[in-house]
Amino acid sequence: MPLPLDDTQFDNDLDAILRLQDVLLAAAEGVRNDELNSEYKELRQILLSDPAYGEVIPRFVKRHRDLGAMWPTLKSFSPQWEPRRVEVRRQFEPTLTTAERLQFFENTELTLPGYDSSAWTGASKPTDRVLAVRTLMPIAQHAVERLISVLEMPRHNGGPPLEGTEDALESLRALHRAIGNLLDAASRGNLADSYNEGFASEAALYAKRAAKALRDDPIPYAFSATILAVLSACGLPGIAGFLSGVAINMKRG
Repeated sequence: MPLPLDDTQFDNDLDAILRLQDVLLAAAEGVRNDELNSEYKELRQILLSDPAYGEVIPRFVKRHRDLGAMWPTLKSFSPQWEPRRVEVRRQFEPTLTTAERLQFFENTELTLPGYDSSAWTGASKPTDRVLAVRTLMPIAQHAVERLISVLEMPRHNGGPPLEGTEDALESLRALHRAIGNLLDAASRGNLADSYNEGFASEAALYAKRAAKALRDDPIPYAFSATILAVLSACGLPGIAGFLSGVAINMKRG
């Protein structure tokens, strides 16, 4: 869910969060005035109201409602202002990374043209399964490509991708290959043989592995759940139960 920016001067979440960080960087130098404090309280409230950021908001922002109350915490970071600024930036890293990923995913639209919504219960008839694969698998393939791209992106400060994504990337690349095999089989008219050869089970396996690897990173985890839902519509084995676990384990603020 994007930040409610209608009444602010910011175009997106990332700009608003960067401004909040700038306010706190100034506060870390000892700058405090009514205008800065008012801006902090407004931006803080916007951020706290969005559940997408619940797990990544810096603790000192959650704890302090104004800059005056925050000053002792900022001083505890270091007696000097530059180390305090470094610590503020460090604690904002997860928030900024989440905002970047949300902004990236907002540009990805998953549409389902020409496919009956009732098929989301799973395609069982051969004709329905072929239609599901031909219409939904390209969407899943595109989603996998976008998810791989965002996981490979350097962080906003130019650093390497976040740790713990290697297993997810490996599974997503394997999933991409499995989806390609299913699409090839559908185009050749021998989709039933490909299911018997295990391509569908392979796709389901790697989709679940990727989601499990991403479960501590809420934005990619949510997006991987979308991929699983698309695969479920194609009648892949064992997906429906796993999706229930995804819903239960999603982190909320």
